[in-house]
Amino acid sequence: MRYWTPNQIPLFLLATPVLTVLLASGVQILQEPSITLKTLIPGSKSEYRAFARTLAASQVILAVLAITNYHVQIITRISSGSPVWYWWVAGCLADKKRQGRGVAIVIFMVMYSGIQGGLFASFLPPA
Repeated sequence: MRYWTPNQIPLFLLATPVLTVLLASGVQILQEPSITLKTLIPGSKSEYRAFARTLAASQVILAVLAITNYHVQIITRISSGSPVWYWWVAGCLADKKRQGRGVAIVIFMVMYSGIQGGLFASFLPPA
């Protein structure tokens, strides 16, 4: 928690949307993986649910560790290696009730990648 200093507030603000998606998708798939898997895998079997829960648990642990133990600015790069939130967003896009949320996340991620690319090119965090 020594990393929690006022001069790190901008980095936490940059990482907050990614952390929110990682935590929300991870917790939801931990609680009920078939919500997302039923739209992506026909006849979601128990081994798929166990696999999804395992990946979701590792994603939640990663997000919590990013908040508490290491430089939060790297979460935007590390998060791209976790398939759970991609499945969750795809499930949101496939579900009529959650489609607006999925579209908003996709639009945000496209915009955020442009911002992050600009920051990287200027040698600014999260570079």
